Order: sequence, then structure tokens, then C-alpha cells
Amino acid sequence: MKKLNWSEKIASYFTGKGLLYVVSDEHNLLSQTAIQDVLAQQNCMLYFYEDSVVFREYYELNFRHVDRTERSSLLLVIPDSQFTQVPYDVYAQAVCVTLSINKLFPNLEPSIVRQFPGWLYEHIYIYQHSKSQRLNSRETTDFLLNDVCGIHASRIYNLTDLVKVGLHYYDKFDEGLPGFLWERLKNLLTMPPKQLSANSVTLFQSKEKFIRFFNEKWQQYIHHFVQQAKMQVAESPESYAHNLFQDSFVQQHIDPYISPIEVPSDIQFQQWMLPGLLIQEEKPSIEHSPFKETYTGFERNDWLRFANELGELQQQHLNRGNYQESFQAEVANANTAFKKWILENFQQLRSLPVLPKPKMVHQIPHYLARQADKKIALIVLDGMSFTQWHLIKKHLNTTAWKFEEDGVFAWVPSVTSVSRQALFSGKEPRFFADTITSTYKEKSLWTAFWKEQGFSKQNIVFEKSLGLSAYNQKDLAYQLSPAIRIYGAVIDVVDQFMHGAAQGLQSVQSELNTWLHSNYLTAFIEDLMNSGFEIYLTADHGNVECIGRGHIAQGVTVESKGERARIYSSLNIRNQTTKEQQDTIIWDDTSLPSDYHILLADGNGAFVPKHQKIVTHGGIHIEEMIVPFIKVSR
Repeated sequence: MKKLNWSEKIASYFTGKGLLYVVSDEHNLLSQTAIQDVLAQQNCMLYFYEDSVVFREYYELNFRHVDRTERSSLLLVIPDSQFTQVPYDVYAQAVCVTLSINKLFPNLEPSIVRQFPGWLYEHIYIYQHSKSQRLNSRETTDFLLNDVCGIHASRIYNLTDLVKVGLHYYDKFDEGLPGFLWERLKNLLTMPPKQLSANSVTLFQSKEKFIRFFNEKWQQYIHHFVQQAKMQVAESPESYAHNLFQDSFVQQHIDPYISPIEVPSDIQFQQWMLPGLLIQEEKPSIEHSPFKETYTGFERNDWLRFANELGELQQQHLNRGNYQESFQAEVANANTAFKKWILENFQQLRSLPVLPKPKMVHQIPHYLARQADKKIALIVLDGMSFTQWHLIKKHLNTTAWKFEEDGVFAWVPSVTSVSRQALFSGKEPRFFADTITSTYKEKSLWTAFWKEQGFSKQNIVFEKSLGLSAYNQKDLAYQLSPAIRIYGAVIDVVDQFMHGAAQGLQSVQSELNTWLHSNYLTAFIEDLMNSGFEIYLTADHGNVECIGRGHIAQGVTVESKGERARIYSSLNIRNQTTKEQQDTIIWDDTSLPSDYHILLADGNGAFVPKHQKIVTHGGIHIEEMIVPFIKVSR
């Protein structure tokens, strides 16, 4: 005799022809598609009872007055065992059936099985026949974890074992473990002698988390493989010996879980790696050179587009390691034209409207306030130019996110204490004159702006110095309360890489690439999206590779001795200095405090020892002044 599957088992209660059944279905078994399909094959109609009047009309037209030999059986489904809620004349002629977990799974503890989602009932039904005696709660839980889900904690000793079990599990199921089973697995794996991290066990909470983790490890592995192949790092037997992707089972099962990542074509990869790779010849991603013979007629939008294309082209040069003098000469020529334009037009930039897009960094909060019917997250990557953005974008493109790209102008001098305070306060620098040399009031300025927009202090958070340690969502300020709707955050890594760049932009490129493969930014954005935030990325200023022109020895007569900008409280001393120093620029602007007088290094010069190569900011170079403003969405 053929053994019935679980759908057929339930359908076997309704084999009568043309009968009326009143069915108590407190566990919603009849909502399962598989059962409904079998019932349809048996010529049964389902009616989920809610309104007695509506049901009466349906019953009279479609069942009562139809000959039994010609009509389908009717299953009138009620959510509990209160059969008397059905009209008496209907109840009197009906067959009453109660569907229960006890009937389907007689040897399992019902209180445990009820916690399982319906999509697993079929699998439980199949495996329960191996149990001939009634199981208690703990035994039922372990049976579900071990037999039904195929997860045996006793066979998991390390992260590779955990991932292999995950591959088996997600080959069979599209959903993560039910909460109570996940807690049981976590307890088994995090207590001695196992002691795996609780964070690693989260791979079983959802298929999305498993795939994200798997891809993070894959990117790290391939990044290390490529660097080693290029002899940029030494072979590390310790890290490779136990590497997840050295396991033959994992190698055979990567295909469905990996989003292929782009790799250079001049490296020999092993055959098993190929499903997870996108091997492309290096080629320019922009179809034309942004450079012109003359930049006459260039306006704001032309310079925004140029800065974006220049960043993309410079990123390609850095990636190939062929940063040519001819390219640098073209950039210098374009920047000479940009300097002339910015000296003539900066004052007008301040007066342009916020909509449809902000033009300067201090307008960003005002623009976001127009979107404040949503939860807003503004992530400021301190010091990020369009060159770094195109490396970041390439890394983030392994996800299914979309990017709306625009650009905004930084303030002059393009230093953190001026431009970033303007960004978070929504104000011109003259309005925060008392703190223009520091950033300690950014949090209060950010909070004050949003309180003026009608938000309470409980809705607003701000934090900085992010990205310098391992990512942990629980450490982030927006997790403090569900009331938080406005989140400002500063990631400091680009600025840190910049000021420690011994080999110029090539050092920044290498450091940033390594940091991106930690997937801090990917996880940060993903978690913000999952928390319902609309996400924007920007920077307070960019950066430029410079060559030292020599120090200016003035002692206490100068207030701030920046690498690209020197600040004087005395207008006369500033003006006298520029007469004595070639390749400097006077900057005067009514939006700055009255005692804040600026002297800038021209071109790619810096006020550091002669011929010293540095990456810095503070001046009016196009790479310092125009920064990305990006909306990230799914």
C-alpha cells in the first residue's frame, strides 16, 4: 500500500462526494498551496468563513441548490473549534473535522511543532516515521534540528564545517532556521568545547545572511589570491591551510551562492574558481577623454561632470599602476581653467537653490529635510574624492544596489573643520566662527539643525570615527532606539589613508582597497537599508596628490599652518606673505569670519618640505573642491 505524503494525508479526511465539511484549522494547514492543489484534484472547494451574510449567498448559489452528484465538496474553514458560529442549518448537515498537529505528528511534542512554519511540515511528516515513541520537548527540538534540517552540532568543529552544513541546508531550504531552533544551535555551538562565535551562527538566520557572508569571504580570498599572484604579499600558509575555499566540498558548491567579482585577466586562476569570477580585459569605462583643449564656456554642471569622469579615469590609471606624466599635465591644464572659474563664480554658488539637488555641502541637510517623511542616513566619508568613489562604487557593485550620482562643492578652505562643520550644520562658516578651527560641536550643530525642522532630540543621532575597527551593527548609534529617524555618520578611513600615504595616491588606493574587502561599508549600508533608512553618501572635501614647495617660516604670526591652506588673523600679514611667496593664492570670502584670512598653495603645491610627495587637501584644486553626493537604493 502506497504511503501518503502529508498533503495527501490531510486530503484523505475529505474524500466524500459532494459533501459539506466544517473544518477547524487553527494552525492554517489548509493555507498551504500543496494541500490546496491535492484538494482541487479531489474536486473540493475551500471557503474561509468570515461573514455569515456573505457566506449565506455563496452557499445558496453554489452548493445548497446544486445536485450532490454534480457539485464539488465544500470545505467551510473556521479558525478554531467554535463550530456553533456557523449557521445552524449548515452545521446540522455538515461533517465536522478538526485538523490538528497531534493528528499529523503523533510522536512529536505539539508545542514545539507549532513553532515551525508551515513550509516545513511536509519534511517533518516524512522524517517522523523514523520515531516510534513519543518525544519530549528537548527530543523533539533535536529531532527537528538534526533529522529534518540536517544540522548536527556534534559534527561542526570550525567555521568551514559550519559553512559546509549551511551549504547542505540552503540547498534544501530557502528560509533560515525558525528562531527557537536557531537559539538551540547557537547554544550548542558557542558553549565549550565548541566555542564558535554567536555571530557566525547567524548564517542560519536567513539565506540572505549566508550569501552575504559567503561572498564577503570569497572577496577576501580572491583579493588575497590576486595580491599574492602579483607578489604584493607573501604567501601565508597559516591563513590558507584552514581557508574555507581550500575545502573540496566548498569548491564544488560555490556556484549558486557567489556573485562573480571582476578580476584582472593576466592572472592564472584555478578551474573551480571560475564560476565566482568575472574576468575582463582592462579597458576604459568612459568612452571619451574628459580633457579639452580649452575649457571656455564651462559652467557648474560641466565641472561636475568633468570631476566625475576625471575620478573614473584616474582610478583606472591607479589600478593599472601607470600614472603617466602626460595624464598629470592634462589634469594640471584643466585645473588651471577650474581655478579661474572658481575664483570668479564661488560667491554665486552659495546663492543657488537647494532643489532639485544641493550645490554645496552645507545645502545637503536642507535637501534631506525635504525627504524627511522617510528615515534618513547621511554617511560622510571624510576626504573622499571622485577617484576614491569609483573604487568604492566598483566594490559596492557586487550588490544589487543602485546609485544616483551627483556632485557638490566643498567650502574653501577645503579642510575638515570648515567644510564638514558646514555640512552638518547646514550653515555658512561665518555662523560657526567660534568653532571654525575644530569639529567638537558637529554633533550639537547636526542636532540643532534637525530640531529646527521639527524633530525631537530622541529622533536624531550623530557619530564619527567609524570604520577604524571591525564592523558591529550593535555598536552603532542608530541602534539605540526605534525612535531614531535622522542619522549622521562619519567614516574616517579615507582621510586616515590620505595623511599616511607615503607613495601618494597609489598608497591611498591600496589601503582603501584592503579596507573595502573587510566589507565594513557593505554591511553598514545593508543593515541601514534593512532598518528602513534612505541612504546618502558624500564627503566634506576631496584630496589631491601634491609636491612640497617648501615651508613658510612665520611662527606665531599665522593661526593655522595647513599643508594647502594657511590661516591668518591679520589681513596685512596675509597680504604681505603672498607678495613674498610665489605660487600662492589669496582667498577672500564674505561667508567666512571677519578675522579669517586665507592663503592657499597654488596648483599641486603644498607647504611642506620641497619635493616631498603627499596626499592632502585644503585648496581649490578640482579634486579637493568637487565631491560625490550619492543616493544608494535597492
